[in-house]
Amino acid sequence: MGKLPVRLKEVTYTISPFEVSVLSGLFKDLPSKIHHKFQQHWVDVGLFFALPTYATFWYANQYKEKEKHEHRY
Repeated sequence: MGKLPVRLKEVTYTISPFEVSVLSGLFKDLPSKIHHKFQQHWVDVGLFFALPTYATFWYANQYKEKEKHEHRY
């Protein structure tokens, strides 16, 4: 038994080059969107952004202080 050919259909989406507001929804009310996401995921932001950032600055300051006092001993 042979194979039967199947005709495939193709869907193409295009945007008009004259459409100005294509990305307007992305940036609309951006501060409130960021605030909303922060409220939903504050634990994740704290653990994976704020804490490592603080720890890096703390380590760098401690290293610089040790470097300043190194010549005294």
